[in-house]
Amino acid sequence: MTEAGPVLSLCLAFAKEPFEAKSASCGTVVRNAEMKIVDPDTGASLPRNKSGEICIRGNQIMKGYLNDPEATKITIDEGGWLHTGDIGYIADNDEVFVVDRLKEIIKYKGYQVAPAELEDILFAHPDILDAAVISMEDEVAGEVPVAYVVRSTGSEISEDEIKQYISNQVVFYKRIRRVFFVGSIPKAPSGKILRKDLRTRLAVVPIHKKIRTN
Repeated sequence: MTEAGPVLSLCLAFAKEPFEAKSASCGTVVRNAEMKIVDPDTGASLPRNKSGEICIRGNQIMKGYLNDPEATKITIDEGGWLHTGDIGYIADNDEVFVVDRLKEIIKYKGYQVAPAELEDILFAHPDILDAAVISMEDEVAGEVPVAYVVRSTGSEISEDEIKQYISNQVVFYKRIRRVFFVGSIPKAPSGKILRKDLRTRLAVVPIHKKIRTN
């Protein structure tokens, strides 16, 4: 993000003494910056390998938004920490991993569900060509995960099979409650999933088809 300045992390493969970097790693924090992971709800600092909101502090971050003190106050706290809105974690070897955006997190009865985690599991299924996960309102849980899925050519995988496939690999609150089959997932030229478009589609789903959790 531009608010964080030009450089925040450095890929270890390009270090003075390079060593193998893990897949999906953003590298390590540069020396002139600080980073911490906090619980989005409580603001408490989290330990390594625990996902939360990525916060950074350093001379390279912005001073604030021009003529917008309210937005500045929301983004930069009293301690000078810039809240990025990204969900990620710091591994034992100091590598940083970004796993999702805070605004995309699904909140099921107080539990947090990252859409990207469920999407990665869906991508691994040979009968699924593409997928996207978003939240659906639920009167009991608040929000539940639902998936839009593009079947692989010739595949006839069913909604129940996908739900069971996910259920076998995640805890109860991460289970997908509905599956909608589509011809393609709407994406920006950059490849980013246009979740707003999917939410628009979900808004016209008949109420009687929206399930109530137990």
